[in-house]
Amino acid sequence: MKGITHVVVGVLRQGQQLLVAKRRANQSHAHCWEFPGGKVQAGESLQSALQREILEEVGLSTTGWQPLIGIPWDYDDVTVRLHVFVTESWTGKAAGQEGQEIAWKSLSELNAADFPAANRGILNALNLADRYMISGNFHDQQDALARLQVALEDGVRLIQLRAKQLEEVEFFELAQQAIALTHQTPGAKMLINGKPEWLAQLPEVDGIQLPSSALMGLTKRPIPDNKLLGVSTHTPVEMAKALELGADFLLLSPVKKTASHPALDGLGWQAFADYVADIPVPVYALGGMKPQDVKTAKQYGGQGISAISGLWPEPI
Repeated sequence: MKGITHVVVGVLRQGQQLLVAKRRANQSHAHCWEFPGGKVQAGESLQSALQREILEEVGLSTTGWQPLIGIPWDYDDVTVRLHVFVTESWTGKAAGQEGQEIAWKSLSELNAADFPAANRGILNALNLADRYMISGNFHDQQDALARLQVALEDGVRLIQLRAKQLEEVEFFELAQQAIALTHQTPGAKMLINGKPEWLAQLPEVDGIQLPSSALMGLTKRPIPDNKLLGVSTHTPVEMAKALELGADFLLLSPVKKTASHPALDGLGWQAFADYVADIPVPVYALGGMKPQDVKTAKQYGGQGISAISGLWPEPI
């Protein structure tokens, strides 16, 4: 049985740019871009390993590292666990200390195909906000759009439009306006909770959120790679199936007991952490979440929180 090699990865931010390094010709995954980092040595803490590796690789003394995502990955010859952190605090001038090419690039310049497969979950995590708002009740289209505007002004940047009470024609009409409103805010993204074939009616939407009930009837990713695929899950089996379908991120619920599903006990944070530990893509905690739970969700390995009542604004 292969042991696990623990690897720290550091994402250094400079405004809207990130530091990446190109792997050399004599290395595995030659010429791929990657975020700097390396193996954790025996007896070394993750933070110490990260500070050492960044200093050795790019000559920067770093502080203020915050967890971003943990990624388990199984190669043919080794099983690794990437412990990924992000910071904007360092001293020194970045330079390849081992002869490698380095560059500052904006997130929009980074193509997942140019990175080793295990790194692609990092790009997903960097592209996604830590609050994922699901639209709740509204009186009419005007009310829904007004609440959406308030949420955007409050800093929400990832939205799921969910309106199962509407007929398809009404939903498409609302979605078209909601997508346009969302895209007026730089960096904001909107997914729709609906059928993959709805993308044909809404080509500007950023992705689809699939309910767990749709999982088992699918055998391949149901939407193009250039759209986000979010999947709602409740069990490890559903999470594994979502990964088979190429999900970009997952929702896991219920983490806490909720008024909407009083018969279901919440998983609790430790079970959430246990489930997330083997998932190489971002996972949001759902169920009873409030904005103050974002920090806790990250501490337990999540991308952040998803919520309706905790994030969807009250009537104007």
